Amino acid sequence: MRFLTLVLLFLTGQPQLVEYAIPTPNANPHCLVAAPDGGIWFVEFSGDKLGRLDPVSGKFSEWPVPTAGAHPHGVTVASDGRVYFTEQAGNKIGSFDPQTERFTEYPVPSAEAGPHTPIQGPDGAIWFTEQRGNRIGRLDRVTGQITEYPVPTPRANAYGIISAPGERAVYFGELEGHKLGRVDVASKRITEFQPPTPQSGVRRLAIDRQGGIWMTYFSAGKVARFDPATRTFKEYDAPGGKDGGPYSIEVDSTGHVWFNEFAKNNLVELDPATGKMTTYAIPSGPALVRKLTVDARNTVWYANFGQSKIGKVVRP
Repeated sequence: MRFLTLVLLFLTGQPQLVEYAIPTPNANPHCLVAAPDGGIWFVEFSGDKLGRLDPVSGKFSEWPVPTAGAHPHGVTVASDGRVYFTEQAGNKIGSFDPQTERFTEYPVPSAEAGPHTPIQGPDGAIWFTEQRGNRIGRLDRVTGQITEYPVPTPRANAYGIISAPGERAVYFGELEGHKLGRVDVASKRITEFQPPTPQSGVRRLAIDRQGGIWMTYFSAGKVARFDPATRTFKEYDAPGGKDGGPYSIEVDSTGHVWFNEFAKNNLVELDPATGKMTTYAIPSGPALVRKLTVDARNTVWYANFGQSKIGKVVRP
């Protein structure tokens, strides 16, 4: 596989996508995140496991989560190396210590909240969205206490979330509220911003080195950048059109923006300086990709939910 990939890179000069099959059949990896040590952590929605891929050896490690039927959903790595993940059906936030290989779970106070995506905020706490509870949650990593903050728009379907350290804030997407939300971590005040495109379906978020907030418009077939200084949006039409379903989004170290089109089974690379977009077909499908991540070496990784694989973009 590696030899074939190198040959293709030499012949085409274009990035190639390589995938690794997860040992557990029908694992359905939902989200993944690159750790500072290079490891790729992911959660198995149907396998009810936490997993790690060593990108050097290609070896997988898997650990069953304590709560049966938890449906782990989102995952992040905190500054101390602990891995935090949401249990959408278990209605908990899980924590895993890679050193001791021990789990800790924290029940979400609101019943059937549907905890969705976690990140570490500028204050060191774990912030997360509640898809069904229509709240933003905050887990104090020291005390284990969870506090919840209602989203102003009813039935907004709080989805992706990203930390904005320069602003001491976290931003979140409203898939059905069709807005971008912001939480000031000091005051806990929530502000919402309306994109220019109506019925946009703001899904997942990313942040660039200038502090700009990137987002996918799942329902409108676009990606956009929000400038916190001017509070304005700049929108880009995705190549797949209105029904392409832009889903996850990340920014690499060169400033290029990567997103996937759920209905088109591809990845798209956007150069914001020129507006040029390049499309790469995912080799197996339907992949139903829910999350991308970029590691310290600027490699783009994705979770192939549909085929239970972890994939990466190999550059020439």
